[in-house]
Amino acid sequence: MKSDTIKIILSTFTALTGIGGSYWKMEDRVSKLEEQMDQKESISVIELEIASLRRDKELIELKYAMRDSLRMEMARYKDKRRK
Repeated sequence: MKSDTIKIILSTFTALTGIGGSYWKMEDRVSKLEEQMDQKESISVIELEIASLRRDKELIELKYAMRDSLRMEMARYKDKRRK
């Protein structure tokens, strides 16, 4: 009887520590995945900001190109009117 009680207690203890250990491992994996997702999200935000900056730069360059083009056309128009 005494031996059976010890076996039951040890079996219960082993089962509980196994469940606890499994839960701890799962929680650790979930935490690591959440960290990776946060890193990927921050990388995505940075990539979007870079794309936005590039677009803004291209728009500024186009704006200056349009001004230069308009100045050249105005100069040609004035030259034609003089002749």
